[in-house]
Amino acid sequence: MKLFAVAVLGLFVGAAERAAAAEPANGCPTCHATQTDARLNGPAKLFAEPDIHRERGFACADCHGGDPAAADKARAHDQHAGVKGAPRGQVQIQVCARCHSDPALMRRFAPRLRVDQAAEYATSVHGQRLAVGDTKVATCASCHGAHGIRRVSDARSSVFPTRVAGTCASCHASAEHMAGYKIAGETALPTNQFADYQKSVHYRALTKGNDLAAPTCNDCHGNHGAAPPGVGAVANVCGTCHAVFAAKFETSVHREIFDKGCVECHSNHAVLQPSDEMLGSAAHAVCATCHSGADDKGAIAADRMRGGIERLKARIEGSSTVTARIRNAGIEVGGQELALGEARSHLTLARTEMHAFKPELVDRVVDEGLTIVTGVDEADRRGLAELRFRRRGLAASLGAILLLVVALGLKLRQIDHRHAEKAQAGR
Repeated sequence: MKLFAVAVLGLFVGAAERAAAAEPANGCPTCHATQTDARLNGPAKLFAEPDIHRERGFACADCHGGDPAAADKARAHDQHAGVKGAPRGQVQIQVCARCHSDPALMRRFAPRLRVDQAAEYATSVHGQRLAVGDTKVATCASCHGAHGIRRVSDARSSVFPTRVAGTCASCHASAEHMAGYKIAGETALPTNQFADYQKSVHYRALTKGNDLAAPTCNDCHGNHGAAPPGVGAVANVCGTCHAVFAAKFETSVHREIFDKGCVECHSNHAVLQPSDEMLGSAAHAVCATCHSGADDKGAIAADRMRGGIERLKARIEGSSTVTARIRNAGIEVGGQELALGEARSHLTLARTEMHAFKPELVDRVVDEGLTIVTGVDEADRRGLAELRFRRRGLAASLGAILLLVVALGLKLRQIDHRHAEKAQAGR
């Protein structure tokens, strides 16, 4: 029995030794964590936190090289061990691409991830400038971090949708970092994009409405292949989400006139909530920036479209008020409410047709909506008539009941009076 126990113990010890031998030693975090310089101990602390690479079994030497099993600094950093230090610039791209561009390797760890990020990065503004020696541009670690890299689906990840804009702004909102970069010849590259984006309807939908599908920087500019949309591509970029508006704009007279497409009216980063006030020739309307004057055909068309939309909107609001009043009185108005929903859809469609800048198309949709509202108004009139009938009937019923109560009261008084007379006569 004792020999059997010793044999079993030997098997366990042997298995443990084999497991230890199979798993390469990683003394890097142990040494770096004891350093007082944050530049040296910071990576070790971050790597100890949730990190997608550490979770998949990768260690420091897989990216930095060196000998992780060495007990002293000299041997650990020996050049013969392939030490790379902190890879930067093109070296960093190559280090990351060694795994992320390898289909066989990525199928083992993350089969859904694309393996062309490095090739796409080379086509980006960042990659092109890096290729000519600009070391200020963003590389892999600039956006994803170097240590403590979390999954994209992790809300704490630097590339989670709600944090992408802040990550881009760490460079693009810094006047010092962006100094010297120019666009359109000699125009300095602005640094107010993030501040403008925070005013936008997109940012509000993303952060306040928790709509993770709302666009942020990489939805319009790309991520690995980041590049400005370019003048001729703006409408196509906006059209990836706003497909109907883009299709209408393609048929408009403004398609050949507007250099920047959608941006001409809606801006690019500070995209505010669209409103009917944007349409028309009034001083505060967007159309007035190009069209003004009583004889301006564009101003006339804009006012015509705005007038139709306002008429339909006013009729819907008026009918909705009456319908709600009838409903609150207890009369069935389900048909009217469904019809009002259809009329509101026509109001939305009229605002969509406006992007074709053809008043006759807006007039047609508005007229259809007004016809629907007219039907609602007729049903409401019948409802009001029924309500008046019910009220008259109720008034008549209450009058009859009141007369009956008065008659009963008088009859009771008469009976009481007779009883009193009999009682007095009996004395």
